[in-house]
Order: sequence, then C-alpha cells, then structure tokens
Amino acid sequence: MTELTSAREGSEEPEELEQRTSYLELFFDLVFVFAITQVTTLISAHPTAGGFARAALVLGIVWWAWSGYAWLTNAIDIESFGVRMAMLVATLGSFFVALAVPHAFDTQGVWFAVPYLGVRILHIVLYVWGLRGDPAHQAAVRRLAPWFLVAPFVLLAGGIVSGTGLRTALWGVSLAIDVAGALGVGRSASGFRVSPSHFAERYALFVIIALGESIVAIGIGAAHEHRDATFAVAVAAAFAGAAALWWAYFDFVAIAAERSLRFVAPELRGPRARDVFTFFHFPQVLGIIFFAVGAKDTLAAPLEHLSRPGRAALALGFSLPLLGTTLARFRITHHIAWERVAGMAGAVLAGLFLGGIDAVWVLLVFVAVLVATIAAEMLRLREARRRIRADEPRPV
Repeated sequence: MTELTSAREGSEEPEELEQRTSYLELFFDLVFVFAITQVTTLISAHPTAGGFARAALVLGIVWWAWSGYAWLTNAIDIESFGVRMAMLVATLGSFFVALAVPHAFDTQGVWFAVPYLGVRILHIVLYVWGLRGDPAHQAAVRRLAPWFLVAPFVLLAGGIVSGTGLRTALWGVSLAIDVAGALGVGRSASGFRVSPSHFAERYALFVIIALGESIVAIGIGAAHEHRDATFAVAVAAAFAGAAALWWAYFDFVAIAAERSLRFVAPELRGPRARDVFTFFHFPQVLGIIFFAVGAKDTLAAPLEHLSRPGRAALALGFSLPLLGTTLARFRITHHIAWERVAGMAGAVLAGLFLGGIDAVWVLLVFVAVLVATIAAEMLRLREARRRIRADEPRPV
C-alpha cells in the first residue's frame, strides 16, 4: 500500500506547463539507435568477461553524453535557430562517436574521443547560455561544469594512449569523474528545474530505442534460418523476451517514475531525476542490449548448446533491467521489490546451470522466469489496490 501511494509526496499535483519531446530531440536520438547497434556489435566481437565490461563502459560513456543532452533539452528552449544548429552539430559529433564504438579500444580511440570531447563541451556551452534567464539553474550547471569538462579531457587522453588496458583505465576514470561530479553537486541540486512529463518521456523513449535494437537483432538472427517448427518457437521465445522486458518497465515502473517527479517538491526533483533516470535507467538499457546479443546467438543455433558467453548475455539481459527498476523503485518508495530480486536470482542461476540443454530451451527458461516475476508482482499490486479501495471512506 505504501509503495503505491508514496509517489504522492507533496499532496496535490502542482500546476505544470506541459512539455513534449520535440522532433529535433527525436532526430538527435536516432544517432543513439546506431550507437546501441554498435555496442551490440562490440559485445558480439568480444564475447569475454573483459569484452562485456568494455562494452558496458563504452555504453556508459555514450549514455552519459545522451543523458546530459536530455537534461539540457528539458531545461532550455531549443526552438531558436542558433540552438537548433548547435544541436545538429552535436548530433553529427555523436554520429562520429557511434561510428568508432566497435574499434574504440583498439584502432579508433582518437576517432571516438575527439568528437566526444566536442559534444561534451558544446553541451556545457549550450546549457550555460540557454539558462542565462534563470540564474539559480545556471549556477547549478556552473557547479557541474568543472567536472563535466575535466572528464572528457581524461577520455581524450585515453583515446590517444596505446594499449587496451591503459585506455580502459583512463576511460573508467573519466566516467567516474562524471558520476562523482553528479553525486557531489546533487547534495545542493535545488537549483535544477525538471519538467516531469518531458523528462520521463525522454528516458522512456530511450528504453524503446534499446528494445527496438533487440527486435532488430532478433530479425537479423532469424533472417536466414530455415523455416520449421524450431524456427517458429525460437522466434516466438525471443519476441516474448523483448515483450516481457517492455512489460516489466512500462506497466508500472515508467508511470511511477514520472509520478515520483511530478508529486515531489520542485527543489527535490533534481536529485531524484539524477538517481531514478540518469543512474538507474542505465542498467535497464545495458541489460536490453545484452538480451539482444543472447537472443541473436540463440537464433543462430537454437538446437545446439548455448555457449557460456551466450548464457551470460541472457543472464545479464534479464537481470540488469530488474536490477535497475528495483533500485529505482527503492529510491522512490523505500521498499524492496522482492519479486524482482527473486527474478534476478533466477536469471543468474539459469545462466550458471543451464549449459547442458539446447539454446531455445535456455531462452524459454529465461523468459519464463521474467514472466513469473511480472505475474507475481502484478498480483501483489492488484491486491494492494484492492485494499486501498476497501479502506477508502464511503459517501454517506
């Protein structure tokens, strides 16, 4: 009961000017559709623990740049000619970054780092300039600026050096600087202004982008396979996995996340938006990308034993989205979603112990674990709603 009502902090819903995602923002996001595809390629090319970790790191770097622009477009007017041109320049720079992703840790480190530096500098310049009429919000961004300028220069140094290990270390430091800056400034983030509907919509659309990539991976993996009963079951199982991941996010979490911003005091929205969206949506997106890799491997040989990297990709693909939504819900409600914790444990165990059966059955087990998790949660929430309705006073 508390979980369903805790998003109503601040009693009445405040009056908000409705802001929707613009076509320019959607065009900007198209580049990140390609970036996600490139991260999937990177994982498939290096199916090792180190390859998985480097893919997570490069996605974190790309995610941070995209997320920064999501905050930017939520805060400033992007309809003027100058801002539109700057956003298009940032889109071009992001495209160059995405092009370099598959070989960012070997031959194209500079091609990844140089445009990334430009995108990040342009972000800060646009942010500060766009908030010239809002001194409090501009001051909050200025406090972040040193961190957000140092981090991409460290990343540039990583792109210049040779050696995968040193480059990975420097890029990890770069991302850590960004995160540390956001955490440090977040203690005094009352200056940040967040438009709840627009902000939640931007992140929900990114989840859709990631799910779209999983559907593309399923289609590519199935395109040249022989059509028979096994083919039908494998495709249906992969699609069911994508649909279950969609359900696990959009049925409850996406709505609750937006309401948690809408019903909280405006001065508290900045830290909550940072945690629930910028931080805890990242495992959601990363997990969906791993699911795409595992589903593609399954469709390539559904009646053969799934490799250890393939099982690891599916385990991460189903457990990381549950982890992200569990953390987000705890941040909002201060309650643990135990069904999702159990689902994470089930996904990890499936990845560890299902090495001896055909790939299509492995995928079906993972899907069954997630569907059972969602069903158990839905039953509990339905019972909680019934109790709330029963406790409401009846009119005399």
